[in-house]
Amino acid sequence: MNNTGFITNCFRVLTMMTLGMIGVGAAFAADKSNGADNFYSSDKVTMQKVEFKNQYNMKVAGNLFIPKGLKQNSKNPTIIVGHPMGAVKEQSANLYATKMAEQGFVTLSLDLSFWGESEGEP
Repeated sequence: MNNTGFITNCFRVLTMMTLGMIGVGAAFAADKSNGADNFYSSDKVTMQKVEFKNQYNMKVAGNLFIPKGLKQNSKNPTIIVGHPMGAVKEQSANLYATKMAEQGFVTLSLDLSFWGESEGEP
């Protein structure tokens, strides 16, 4: 076999390997997308959308996370989780609230006034 044939065969093998890796990568990416709603959720926790009025009578939106199997009509440890500036509850606070609810806490993630689903204009 001459050099040209050897190089051509190497190129073909590398091309086939690359295409195979791209195909495998695409298959893994497709499995992880879960559509547009790809935020963390847990089968150990129930989430309810809630809203209430703040001291300025403006709606504040939140998500209440309750551990499944929680004893009703009993005192339970509770955590309120706010979001960092530049984000809304779905981007970070829900993750922490869900994880803490998995550990037995009742948690509330909320959008601060003027953010996300809460009322207020900048």
